[in-house]
Amino acid sequence: MRRIAILCPAYDGKVVCDFSISMAVLFQRAAVERPDLHMNLYYWMGEALLQKARSNLFCDAYDNGFDEIVFIDADQGFDAQAFFDVIDHDVDVVGLPVPMKVDEERYNIRPEDPARHKWDSEVKLLEVECIGTGFLRLSRKAMQILWDKGTPYFDGKERRLICDIQIINKGMISEDVQICKKLTDEGLKIYVDIRHTCTHFGVKKFSGDYQMKYAKTVLDGILGKSE
Repeated sequence: MRRIAILCPAYDGKVVCDFSISMAVLFQRAAVERPDLHMNLYYWMGEALLQKARSNLFCDAYDNGFDEIVFIDADQGFDAQAFFDVIDHDVDVVGLPVPMKVDEERYNIRPEDPARHKWDSEVKLLEVECIGTGFLRLSRKAMQILWDKGTPYFDGKERRLICDIQIINKGMISEDVQICKKLTDEGLKIYVDIRHTCTHFGVKKFSGDYQMKYAKTVLDGILGKSE
């Protein structure tokens, strides 16, 4: 049986309605359709430092021997089927695109230009340099790499700083970039399932379709168009 920890930082203890509905459907379907799965949902609330909340959640899942983890932010909505698709890919690192909280169509994938990434026809996923932790699955192998590279700290017990921010060449590098770099440095590939795109809630609901954006970029490249 596969043991999967779903990790959700929630500073103020709130979740959006779409998130709660997605979770309810996910667990309901898993109980009926997926007897191979043992899933646990964990929140870390009241921690203003998001990097610490994510790291604490990660370390508890690592210590408890989970086979894999899925980071999912509580201010998002997603199709329950997207969760099952993500965990069933035979890769170590795979996420879903999440729109940024801006009016312009932008996503948490870096570089932002879809043409900079490569379609992997074997696994039918988009290989990218970096994706955010809004919806991100990591295998035990990926978890081990991050644990071994993490700086130890004490917070009730010894933990490791998995999510960090660094200054490189006078630029601030976010936790997402740091995680992906640590993994790619060890030979892992970062993948995105572009069939699904999460919704993201802030002052309003931000939605999009990264698959369409990628397809348009590829077509424009074939036709020689530029923005």
